[in-house]
Amino acid sequence: MEFLGNLGIDLGLLLAQVVNFGLLLFLLTKFVYRPIITRIEKDEKELQLVRTERETLDKKSAELQEKERLELIKVKKHAQSIIEEAEEIAANINERAQIESKQEKEAVIAQIRQQLNDLNHD
Repeated sequence: MEFLGNLGIDLGLLLAQVVNFGLLLFLLTKFVYRPIITRIEKDEKELQLVRTERETLDKKSAELQEKERLELIKVKKHAQSIIEEAEEIAANINERAQIESKQEKEAVIAQIRQQLNDLNHD
């Protein structure tokens, strides 16, 4: 012990400083270090959860966009088939109208010929 005294170290002061350091270490660990570590771990877990949810939402968004694209293609095909059907119906109506017009024209011509024949025979 005298050896420490010869070096200028007061054993009581050294012991008090060791106790103070231990107390400070305990307090910092209890009230500063652990809460900070706990908060960091909690934030990391929340961040990971957010990343997972974002990945899930991105996948759902991509699936929805693909469904929307396929539905749009389906609707366009259906619309095209309706247009083709309408064009076909219009062509049939036009053809029938031309046939009816031709028949009426022939009927009028036949009627006029008949009237001419009746006039010539009178």
